[in-house]
This record gives sequence, structure tokens and C-alpha cells, in this order.
Amino acid sequence: MSLKILIAEDYKDLADSYRMIFEGRGHEVMITNNGVECQNIYKQYTKQSDGKIKPYFDVVILDQKMLGMDGIETAKEIQRVIPKQKIIFVTGYGKEVLQKLPQLSENALVVNKPFTVQALLTEVEGFAVTKFREMVKNRQSTTSLNY
Repeated sequence: MSLKILIAEDYKDLADSYRMIFEGRGHEVMITNNGVECQNIYKQYTKQSDGKIKPYFDVVILDQKMLGMDGIETAKEIQRVIPKQKIIFVTGYGKEVLQKLPQLSENALVVNKPFTVQALLTEVEGFAVTKFREMVKNRQSTTSLNY
């Protein structure tokens, strides 16, 4: 299952690494340099031509410490648009982020730096498994109602 992933990372080498890892696994990746750019791209891709809001990204990956707008503020803006948006913070400031997470939905989590590629893939692609299970469950519920 190919995912649409939006990433906000101000360190170019790390952003390039993310792109290589995720695109190498067949995912569609969009990189932004900061929280403001990330939020603008997010809104651009979720707003439909008829003005309605529709989910586009499966997962948003945010660096916590960025110039302008940090990861927490970016996440709050994103979840104002789509409250159930899956968000992963990749940060070396795990305790600080965890203390602020209660302000966000249960769909946000933290991957602490340093981390392994496999740990990040597990978190990102694990969201895909959860989404797939929800979709199957919803289809089964609909199908059982039709009989």
C-alpha cells in the first residue's frame, strides 16, 4: 500500500534521506523546509476545488525544532483542518514534545532521535496497517447491513 507522506524538515541532508527511504519503498513523498511551508502545502492539498476539505496525506512527519513555526504549532494547525490526521514527530527533544502532546489528538506520536530507519518505517507504515484494518472493518459493517 503506497502512502502519501508530507515531511517538514529544515535539515536538507535528513530530508533527502527521508525521501530516499520512503520513495524506495514505493511511497509518495513531499518535503517542506519549515512548519509554515508544511501547513500551506497541507491546506493546498486537502482543500478541494469545491471548497470542501478531503484527507490527502496518510502521514505527516514533523521535525520539532524549526525556524518560524515549530512542530507542535504546525501539528495543531494541521489537526484544525483534519483532526484525525496521523502525525509523527521526529525529534531529539522527546520529553518536551511528549509534555505538549495532550494538546493534540491521539493520532500524534514521537520518534526520538537518534533512531533506526526500521523504527521510523515501523511507525509510518504501521499507520498504513491501522488505516487498512479500519477500511476493511468499515466495509464489513456496510456489507453486513446490506444483507
